[in-house]
Amino acid sequence: MPPEKFWAASEPGNIAAAFIEGKGFRSPYDVHQPTAWVAPAYPVLIVAPIFRIFGPFSLKSAYALAFLNAMFAALTVLVIFRLGEMCFDTTTAALGAWLWAFFLSGAVMPLLVWDTCLSALLFTVGFLISLPLANSERLSRWALVGLFWGATCLVNPALLAPVPFLLVVFWVEGKKRGLNLSKPAFVSVLMIAVAITPWLWRNYRVFHTAVFVRSNFPAELYYGNLGFESHPFGQSGEYQRIGELAYVAEKRAAVTDYLRNHPTEFLSRTLQRVIAFWTVPAVSRTSWILLSLLTAAGVIRLVYVNRFYGFCFLAVLVFYPLTYYATYIFPKYRHPIEPLMMLVAAYAIVQMPAVIFRGHSRA
Repeated sequence: MPPEKFWAASEPGNIAAAFIEGKGFRSPYDVHQPTAWVAPAYPVLIVAPIFRIFGPFSLKSAYALAFLNAMFAALTVLVIFRLGEMCFDTTTAALGAWLWAFFLSGAVMPLLVWDTCLSALLFTVGFLISLPLANSERLSRWALVGLFWGATCLVNPALLAPVPFLLVVFWVEGKKRGLNLSKPAFVSVLMIAVAITPWLWRNYRVFHTAVFVRSNFPAELYYGNLGFESHPFGQSGEYQRIGELAYVAEKRAAVTDYLRNHPTEFLSRTLQRVIAFWTVPAVSRTSWILLSLLTAAGVIRLVYVNRFYGFCFLAVLVFYPLTYYATYIFPKYRHPIEPLMMLVAAYAIVQMPAVIFRGHSRA
């Protein structure tokens, strides 16, 4: 593949190129203005060093980043296996790891110059190291896990969506075991805030107003419901003309008006996106429908067998996709939780004989 096609419309690549040229964290759509459109960690800590070694937008850089993504995916196999041993058994752990290794997404996602593969690894590690917190009041352990989630937020803020609900599950489980986890949970949340505060301070200094890790959610909500015609990579030039925050403010006003005047249409589109989230991509839709059904069956079974683990997995599957239900769906958006999907689907497969035979026995 020619380098110019590989790097076309690459936000992380554009930001990394400006960064190594000494221009700072500049917009991927207009190098003359700063940005918070993309989270900082992947362009600065992954893509920029590769560009320094192999050259900006070169084919060698593309190969190096694809190799790194493949390594992130390979490491995820080990985490899936360890998580499976913790929550289920060795058979389920091995089957979940094999599903991850051989599913189509594992072959395609490393080719994306994006944080997708890294996000899958980080989220699975975060889930693994968070589960034991329900049995611990040690503030140091909770603090370290909070710092990990804060750092993960700087890679992909969407990964933080299930964390508040996981904390609630941990608190309830701790209460059943006679533990008071209110203070440890507060410490963990505080450490998340500590980890992301330097970036929030940078945004405040640059934009002179409070901006979260990423500034673009209103714009993404607009694109998913009103169209991509005015996207910064398009021909409108609106973003470049008025600047990032003004552009986002315009999209916020327009999409708010749309939601107010067309709630039924929005709900209809949201339902379509819910279905799409669990069935894309079209090239492997049948297998993804089957995997999603197995995931649902596995979670239901797990809630019945072990409520703590069951509700932890359920919190991820319910709350992580909510942002995408409201905006739009690409296969890469589901990828960070696919390791957990593979593991729960494997659990459903392993448990199937026991459920069937038990049903026959009762009959």
